[in-house]
Amino acid sequence: MPPRPLAGLAEIAEFTGLPAKTIYHQVHTRTGVGALAFRVGRYLRWDWADVDAWVARQKGRAAA
Repeated sequence: MPPRPLAGLAEIAEFTGLPAKTIYHQVHTRTGVGALAFRVGRYLRWDWADVDAWVARQKGRAAA
């Protein structure tokens, strides 16, 4: 199976249900899902594998 394309801000906002402004703040403070972002040129991008792993960790914290 080919790898999924990198996610942009709008996709991450839709996936998490967080406002783009919150995600920008997380990028700046290197917290939450924003800590996973990296730049491709002038654009923020996320690797879906990293996002999936982050979600799994969040689920583990909620269960504990």
